[in-house]
Amino acid sequence: MMICLPNGTVVHHINANYFLDITSMKPEDIENHVFSFSSTFEDPSTATYMQFLKEGLRRGLPLLQP
Repeated sequence: MMICLPNGTVVHHINANYFLDITSMKPEDIENHVFSFSSTFEDPSTATYMQFLKEGLRRGLPLLQP
């Protein structure tokens, strides 16, 4: 999965296999908490995807400033 700017610049990406692996693990088994599970969502896939999108926005917004 990739988050790109309109000009094609990739600001964030995650390998689909890694995404599937990380969402199939128990939260306490995850060493890298970049994609940690949120208590807002019960589904680990949804929580991880939301974290992915938030990180993409965090990385991409400074590039859109004039």
